[in-house]
Amino acid sequence: MDWLYDEFQQTGKDYASQEEVDIYDPSHDDFRDIGQELDEAVNWIQPTLQSRILDIGCGTGNFSIHFSERCQRLYALDISPPMLALAQKKAAEKKRDNIEFIHAGYLTFDLPERSIHGVISSLSLHHLPDFWKAVALKRLFAVLAPGGKLYFHDVVIPDDHSEKAIQEFIDLQGERGGDFLREDTQIHFKEEYSTCDWVMQGLLRTAGFRIRQEKTRDRVLKTYYCEKPHE
Repeated sequence: MDWLYDEFQQTGKDYASQEEVDIYDPSHDDFRDIGQELDEAVNWIQPTLQSRILDIGCGTGNFSIHFSERCQRLYALDISPPMLALAQKKAAEKKRDNIEFIHAGYLTFDLPERSIHGVISSLSLHHLPDFWKAVALKRLFAVLAPGGKLYFHDVVIPDDHSEKAIQEFIDLQGERGGDFLREDTQIHFKEEYSTCDWVMQGLLRTAGFRIRQEKTRDRVLKTYYCEKPHE
């Protein structure tokens, strides 16, 4: 399609910048418990040594490396070459040889339908406008095998008192990480595409997913535990 959205363009923070990549993990440690997120994702997807897992928007590779110990094949995708390079370096240090690193995103990945047993999407889908989120989720649904699981975690705006929730989160981030994290969060809401909870739920269900469980932290950090129904 000659009108396909260019998902390789950077929105908000420029993660094609090596400087931004270098500070990604330390800055996220200020407001995320990565260990807990990894455990929650594993507990939901329940990979086996026969599983093929897709980590889309893999960033610096934390989920990819963790899951690679528990699956047959891990596909780690990101639109940022510096992010992929760092993830690949970390994987090599851990001697993970079952990870395939791919420079692609939600709209451009090329995997066979029904070939994936679990998908991880963590803090990346918000880089797409809502229409393209819908396209992306339908593509993820297509590559999942029946019964496959989606762990979807992102910044999602609550339906009630939305502006208040956003401001409270910005203030909280400032307390956690000073001016840097406050400004980073402000840029997120000004320039990126986080959407409302009712929209996100509709996009997931319209794509075909069943939302089995939801979890919210800090008013705007939302996890949806989804699955593709058996036919």
